[in-house]
Amino acid sequence: MRTQDGKPIVAISNGDPSGIGPEIALKAMASEEVRRAAAPIIVGSPEVYERDLKLAGAPLEIRLLASPSEATGAPGTVEILPFDRLDLSQCPRGEVSAEAGRYSGASIAHAISLGMAGEAHAVVVSPNNKRAMKDGGHEHTGFEEISRHYTGAGRSIQILMGRKYNLARVTNHVPLRQVADICTRERVLTQIRVLKDSLAMVGLPDPVIGVSGLNPHNGEHGLMGTEEMTDIGPACDDARAEGIKVIGPIPADTVFVDIDKLGLDIVLSMYHDHGNSGIKILEFGHLVNFIGGLPIPVFTVSHGTAFDIAGKGIAGSTNMELSIIAAAKSMRAL
Repeated sequence: MRTQDGKPIVAISNGDPSGIGPEIALKAMASEEVRRAAAPIIVGSPEVYERDLKLAGAPLEIRLLASPSEATGAPGTVEILPFDRLDLSQCPRGEVSAEAGRYSGASIAHAISLGMAGEAHAVVVSPNNKRAMKDGGHEHTGFEEISRHYTGAGRSIQILMGRKYNLARVTNHVPLRQVADICTRERVLTQIRVLKDSLAMVGLPDPVIGVSGLNPHNGEHGLMGTEEMTDIGPACDDARAEGIKVIGPIPADTVFVDIDKLGLDIVLSMYHDHGNSGIKILEFGHLVNFIGGLPIPVFTVSHGTAFDIAGKGIAGSTNMELSIIAAAKSMRAL
């Protein structure tokens, strides 16, 4: 899983060929910081990267690999591990395509299989389109769900990591009206446990976890909701009894304001938009997604395929670069 000079091999999925994934991966290959940290290899289509090579903004040469063990991480190269065949004519730029979805999903599965086999240290998933993947025959289309499926993990948690501040959520992509029913004592405690164990893979073996409330003013002793008293608070007590450093529940409208004062390593929010709004105010443009609870490190950028700017050469690669560097620095559970 390392090159001869000791660089960790990071497998990067192809991404949707109709979007900006290949462009930002190429731009990341030209980054000196990325090259110092890792030996990134693309698990994907040489034709896609040859098409987009001019978008990199730097001289790069494509080098095809027969196996990850041939990776060198040499500057100025784009090392690609080809697999399967992609009909690029069926993948128009900026449009949803079943062929693009089929191939990008298969690339994720192949990249994860390399990680599971110990041929890659970690995996970075390039941006994919959920509709395209569904049309392309993939049952699991979400980043977290497909990663959990192909690693065989029973549970997982999505973690947004910034330069200083970090976030995880008890619920993810569910309707707001369902959130309170999902945030049971058992569910909150399970997510605290998975979060605590997962953070060890990214260098936080004993984190301080700030658990946010759900209702206004933490429910105001039941006047505005009871979940803090019946589920969230008891789950925090259970976690503390197990020796996990938990502070909470903290009122949702002040948890991000007090993150430094309370010495929190991460906030565990109850639902998507509350948590994401706070962390993006603090860390917009510097976030990477890490899926905790898996046996191998799996990361992705915190943005989508950006079909509207695909092929224009203006997509920023900061998130991809940060994801590759974070993947290289992570530790494995296997």
